[in-house]
Amino acid sequence: MKVWMAILISILCWQSSVWAVCPAWSPARAQEEISRLQQQIKQWDDDYWKEGKSEVEDGVYDQLSARLTQWQRCFGSEPRDVMMPPLNGAVMHPVAHTGVRKMVDKNALSLWMRERSDLWVQPKVDGVAVTLVYRDGKLNKAISRGNGLKGEDWTQKVSLISAVPQTVSGPLANSTLQGEIFLQREGHIQQQMGGINARAKVAG
Repeated sequence: MKVWMAILISILCWQSSVWAVCPAWSPARAQEEISRLQQQIKQWDDDYWKEGKSEVEDGVYDQLSARLTQWQRCFGSEPRDVMMPPLNGAVMHPVAHTGVRKMVDKNALSLWMRERSDLWVQPKVDGVAVTLVYRDGKLNKAISRGNGLKGEDWTQKVSLISAVPQTVSGPLANSTLQGEIFLQREGHIQQQMGGINARAKVAG
């Protein structure tokens, strides 16, 4: 399965570099290729949102998602919406838990940075997104990201994680914090070793 997936990714990325414009496909071929890529991206989405697993590098996912959108526009299909999974979580986030909008390339990033002076940089943490709600200095609620509006109640699980403060003081005594719970690995280099299913272990 992993070998097949690696071959598929290699082929699609190669196609992405070859076709800067719309590919010369028949309508039937176009539908077949679009459907195949849609199914693969949907599988990755399901793995990420429902299982907490990341089976593909972010850069490859972004590239193939952009390629799918281009193909759909080339052949008159409706571009895919950003996935908002129908999860079972019923706990509302006090503040919508959304992701960040990525820049398409270095030039777009430079332009965005040029208009801002109060920037700070931190390493990208590949973990499981969570909302922590503190009331009167105590951890009141821990909510999984879910679909960004609602998530699952993770309070009991998160209370067992020693790295998550159970009490806070000062301005944080009544606050809502959003971040990621991650598994720290000694000597781990993400670019070389990948995630090693760390996100899935955290989610479990």
